[in-house]
Amino acid sequence: MMCRARRWLALTLAAVLVLSAAELALRARYRRLVLPPEPRHGGKVTVVALGDSITAGWPGPPDQAWPALIETRLRTAYPDVVWQIINAGTPGNTAPMGYARFNREVAAHAPDVALIAFGLNDCHRARHALDRWFEARVPSGPGRSYVWRALQARVARISRRLGRLVDPAYAPETAPAPFLRTSPARFSAALSALIDRSRDIDSRPVLLTMTPMLEQTPPDECALRAECSAYNARIRAVAAKRGIYVVKLASRAPAGALLTDGLHLTAIGQQWTADRVYETLKAAGLWDTLARRAR
Repeated sequence: MMCRARRWLALTLAAVLVLSAAELALRARYRRLVLPPEPRHGGKVTVVALGDSITAGWPGPPDQAWPALIETRLRTAYPDVVWQIINAGTPGNTAPMGYARFNREVAAHAPDVALIAFGLNDCHRARHALDRWFEARVPSGPGRSYVWRALQARVARISRRLGRLVDPAYAPETAPAPFLRTSPARFSAALSALIDRSRDIDSRPVLLTMTPMLEQTPPDECALRAECSAYNARIRAVAAKRGIYVVKLASRAPAGALLTDGLHLTAIGQQWTADRVYETLKAAGLWDTLARRAR
């Protein structure tokens, strides 16, 4: 009996070691595929802001959006360091859509920090087929493992050859209409997946809660306000669970910060958001740490 138990223990340990080695090998392969060939160099700090129209600065140009304003402040505060903040905001994007473009718009720059800002589109009840497609491709649970994803990809290839692949993104939905563009569970999963990807490329992830809405909103926007509050709570919960920085934007914006649509930011709102992000991460010591590392 003891010999049998020892054999099972040895086999279990061997399986764990093999799976761990495979996971590390696949992660290293991912880094080789997505990171630029030239390594990060001293004296420079790269930050990528990944988000939606708020990050993009819509309807204004990106060079007047809050990421560009933060870059200006950093260059003034730390003149001996080269700061580069890349605006990867795309209007209309949800967190799963941001995950889909992470490799080409975030990892390709090998950033030191990834600022992740989603939510306003995710909690909007205007779901369409593409949202379901992107949402279905967000890994969650065991699916975040590189080994598991490699096995899934191989099974999918074989199923396609046999003509038996059923894509869950096209299965009928039964939730009450109108649908949220990203379900609450998948929103949390997308944020976690973005955190994992950031860490896999040695980038420090930072989550941002959503910018506030105009208080005097039309009746049909009241539901959106409630959803925003719930999704903001999810952003804070994911950040706390994963042990990362979160920039908590206030629930009320200053006068003149929002456009007449009650959602997008004016120049005042862009400056206010930039100040909140900069000061929060300054107080956390992040900018000082990055500057010391770059010198």
